[in-house]
Amino acid sequence: MLHRITRFIRFESGGFAALVTVLVATLWATASFGQVPSANAQGKAAAAAVAPVAPAKAAPAVAAPIAPPSGSASVESASGGAGGEGGAGGAGGAPSSDVAPLLETPPASPTPEPEVEPDLATPEEPQPPPKPADVPTFNVKLADDTVFSLRAAIGAKTPEVRAREASQQLKRAYDGEQTSDVSVQRRGDSALLAVGRTFIVELSEEEAKLAGWTSLDAFAASTASAIHEKLVSDRKRAAIAKSAFSFSLVVFFGLIAFYLIRKVGDFAERARQWVEQRSDKELSLRFQNIEFVRPAMLRSTGVLALGTVKWLAQAGVAYAWLVVVLSLFESTRGYTQKLTGVVVAPLSQLMTRLATALPLLVVAALAGLAVFVLVRFVGLFFASVGRGEAALGWLPNDLAAPTSVILRSGIVIAGLVFLAPIVTGETDGVLTRVGVIALVALGLASTPVLASGTIGAIWLFGRRLRVGEYVELGAYRGRVSEVNLLELRLIVTDRTELRVPHLLTLVRPLRLLGARPRLTLDVYVAASSSVTEVRSLLATVAGKVGSEPSVEIVSADADAIRFRIAATCESLEARTAFHIAALDALSGAGVTLGRDRA
Repeated sequence: MLHRITRFIRFESGGFAALVTVLVATLWATASFGQVPSANAQGKAAAAAVAPVAPAKAAPAVAAPIAPPSGSASVESASGGAGGEGGAGGAGGAPSSDVAPLLETPPASPTPEPEVEPDLATPEEPQPPPKPADVPTFNVKLADDTVFSLRAAIGAKTPEVRAREASQQLKRAYDGEQTSDVSVQRRGDSALLAVGRTFIVELSEEEAKLAGWTSLDAFAASTASAIHEKLVSDRKRAAIAKSAFSFSLVVFFGLIAFYLIRKVGDFAERARQWVEQRSDKELSLRFQNIEFVRPAMLRSTGVLALGTVKWLAQAGVAYAWLVVVLSLFESTRGYTQKLTGVVVAPLSQLMTRLATALPLLVVAALAGLAVFVLVRFVGLFFASVGRGEAALGWLPNDLAAPTSVILRSGIVIAGLVFLAPIVTGETDGVLTRVGVIALVALGLASTPVLASGTIGAIWLFGRRLRVGEYVELGAYRGRVSEVNLLELRLIVTDRTELRVPHLLTLVRPLRLLGARPRLTLDVYVAASSSVTEVRSLLATVAGKVGSEPSVEIVSADADAIRFRIAATCESLEARTAFHIAALDALSGAGVTLGRDRA
């Protein structure tokens, strides 16, 4: 800035411009550095600048003294004295009206507040806190940190007792109150401090004076502020620590849940392997040499039960982990109650109903056990009849198995329909409804099976099919190996077993071939062949293969004549021999084969 001012003075001409520049620079310097000249110094500088003009203007205003006899010398002396007084008055006394305008400074912007130089000014020190009196102090603490101190006794309570009670109340407010705001209530010469509804401490005028405060209100406000800051900081720190601890628990419980889920899976796998490795003798459930449950059924039931228990246990571990995790955080704690209500409430209601119906369930379980034993006994008895170990005059051995199936099914249905009302004592009870529903569902689901069973019963008990006979059902031919309630089993020519459901006999005709099947063979010969010779030749071939030979002409046209030969043979395997004999005879006789135009 000074450099710019110097350049301005150098390039500008005229004394007035230089004076104005110097004055502005002086004002800027004084405003910047705080060196403002006094009013007397400004007046003296202005008076010195206008000193030659002042006597001429001030002379008429000064009263001339009486002239002495000497004349002009006295007058000059008087004039000089007047000028001297005027100069003195202009310099040190009140300025005249003509000189006053010259003493005024040029109009300028308001002078800013003087700034103190950093190196010369003394910084203002803050006021020290009130100095407490030199008396014993007892600290009121929260979590081993001092919040404020007490020095005076109130009534019969010493400062020590008051500090201890205040610490307890402060701890109770920290644990029980949701707010950290401290209320101050004046009661006479005392101030009562409370956090929410929890009273903390009572402060008196004496307490404020001993603490160095001149006002009880100021001391109470300072104490309330200290309590508020301590509560806020501790709760914030506790919230952070709680959140960190909660996240640690989430990870910890997650690891535990994962470990338990894996252990449950491993245990279920080992148990399943143990069950599958047991022999049939070890898994057999017997009573007095009577096998009630077969090993295969026990094995499959055990594997299924283990799988169900494994799934339920793993789901229970995952559910417990989820409930614990949701209960750790305030924002998700409400979902814990909803989840518990959705999962646990129905289970609780179910267990309550089961506990109420426990006597009835015990009786129903005993009745079910009795039905099971009866069904098992009937099955074992008829199995022994089928093996010939027991004999029934009214039932052949081959009908024992289907009879056993029918009787056992009837016992189960009768138990559901008739035994349930007797056990429950209600004609429209739960078990009765279960029996009816089960019967209807069984009927709807097993309609094809029941239809096959009905047809099978007709075939069996009507003796329309016998084991060892030959039958033809559509394209299937074979010897009957077994007839049961559901299917017909045939041994076909390739020595395999063909199982045909009885329902197929409702849509396709069944041809009974008897114990000795009658085989037929179609032969095509050229139309130019002798019909009589060919017929005689084929009849001879049929007589050699089987008994009761027959030969007939089925069709004839310009290309071929179709002969059908038949014979009663011992088995279906004679068909191949029948073909070979017919072809050899025709070839030896020189008969040309025809072409089947179909």
